[in-house]
Amino acid sequence: MTNFFSRRPWKVFVVTFSISAPIFILSLFDQVFYLLVMAFALTMILKPLVDYVEHLQIPRGAAIIGIYIVLAAIISIGLMTVYPIVVAQVSNLSASFDNQHLTAMLSQLGTSISEKIPFLKPEKVAAKLNAVLVDMTAQAERLLTSAISIVASLVIVPFLAFFLLLDYYKMQKAFIEYVPNKYFEMTLNVMHKLEEQISKYIQGTFIESSVVAVLYIISYYIIGVQYATALGIFGGLMNIIPFAGPFIGAVPVVFVSIIQYGDLSKLIPIIISTIVVQQIDQLFVQPTVFRQVMNIHPLIMFVVILIGGQLLGVMGMVLSIPIYTIILVSARETNWGLKNYRITQ
Repeated sequence: MTNFFSRRPWKVFVVTFSISAPIFILSLFDQVFYLLVMAFALTMILKPLVDYVEHLQIPRGAAIIGIYIVLAAIISIGLMTVYPIVVAQVSNLSASFDNQHLTAMLSQLGTSISEKIPFLKPEKVAAKLNAVLVDMTAQAERLLTSAISIVASLVIVPFLAFFLLLDYYKMQKAFIEYVPNKYFEMTLNVMHKLEEQISKYIQGTFIESSVVAVLYIISYYIIGVQYATALGIFGGLMNIIPFAGPFIGAVPVVFVSIIQYGDLSKLIPIIISTIVVQQIDQLFVQPTVFRQVMNIHPLIMFVVILIGGQLLGVMGMVLSIPIYTIILVSARETNWGLKNYRITQ
């Protein structure tokens, strides 16, 4: 029995379990877990910039505060410019649901759909479309009007990220001090690989979403759909969700086009633009951004995402790949360290 616990596979399991178990335990506390995930993601995005500024002989705390001030100014200008326009547009869109023009348009659209699908009754199709449109716009309006309270509740994210950025290397050093000398080099290697892979993934996801959002905005302007900027940004955010994200992002675009033109004339162009953007993303953006980061077989990725979605819903789908990466890198680098540093027989 003693020989078994001293073998390399057992030690690999113990290290991997010790790293991954806290993640699964924290996931049981939804709100706390999500706040910590967002704080960590923000930390990984800003860390290279903070390190660069610190290397310019500026104290780390001052560097973080300076970067926060610049980001706050950019976000404030963006909100002051975009927020009132978006609120006004959504309010006008919601108000238009009660007029006769919309009723006639939906009735005509229902008739058009029924002609193509005979077993559907025009009045039922029109009523269903009207209910869905009203519900979606009402939810969007409530979300926009409560945006200030949402932002206020998320103040804790940059607050946590500030201290993570400030004491990042101190926390690493404090952890290393408790590691036995026998495992010192192996632990440093595992920590370095984990940080490298996760930070690259988070930064890559941020860059990819931004590029996809810009591509959507351009394509929606070309198609002629209203609110192209807001819809493109929403599509870029939804792109973070594997597989389902592009479809979720396209739904409001279709509904806006229906309200704008009164028919499904823009459905095919929207589908084509979504496919084109996704192809550009998969063929050019992802290989460039995630080069040497994502080395996962597509089938394994699909299964991992399904499991994540089953356990934690949409957030589980988003976090499934980074969590799988943590487990995979921990096991692989621990096994490599135990073998090459000759810690075990």
